[in-house]
Amino acid sequence: MASDKNNKANEPLSEYGQPTSFQDVWKMFQETEKMFDKSHREFQEFWEQSKETNRKIDRLAKMYGGASENSREMAEEFFKRGLEARDSIFGFKYEQVDRLERKRKNLQGEYDIVLHNGEYAIVIEVKFKLHPDDVDDFIDRKLPKFKPLFKEYAHKKVIGAVAAMSVPKESYEKAKKYGLLILSQSGENIAVMNPADFEWKEF
Repeated sequence: MASDKNNKANEPLSEYGQPTSFQDVWKMFQETEKMFDKSHREFQEFWEQSKETNRKIDRLAKMYGGASENSREMAEEFFKRGLEARDSIFGFKYEQVDRLERKRKNLQGEYDIVLHNGEYAIVIEVKFKLHPDDVDDFIDRKLPKFKPLFKEYAHKKVIGAVAAMSVPKESYEKAKKYGLLILSQSGENIAVMNPADFEWKEF
């Protein structure tokens, strides 16, 4: 708007130098209100679209989580049944095949498959596809808690193992470096991927 030193009434001026009338002010107010309403509608539309996007992401996460869990359970069942059908693996004879879970004070752990006899316990972590991070987690977090949680195994020699339907090369190399037995699928059977001269580690 224009300004005029002679405008003693101090009223807002139009662009032609004349005081702005009430109708002009009301018109400007209405235009501002329309702009606000438009901005508000656009924001609401954006917000609704964001909520719908979040709902879709949540649904996908649930679907993926469910599929991932089902795949893991399928792999666990495959290896459990396969190991129950035999009595030795990589030269180790075993008498029982268990799934162990326990919580003790501030410790808790779940162990997918444990093969044991009077001297050894082979603790097996099962995945559908074995990732290098899975190997690290098993070595750093899960295996160290096994004997503190299951004191009845304290006198036994514990051997770590990983089993998966798919074992990428990087995961295989990391598991072998840590001294773990590595089991995978071979048709309808279980195959030990370690070479015959492999030196396993006792935990």
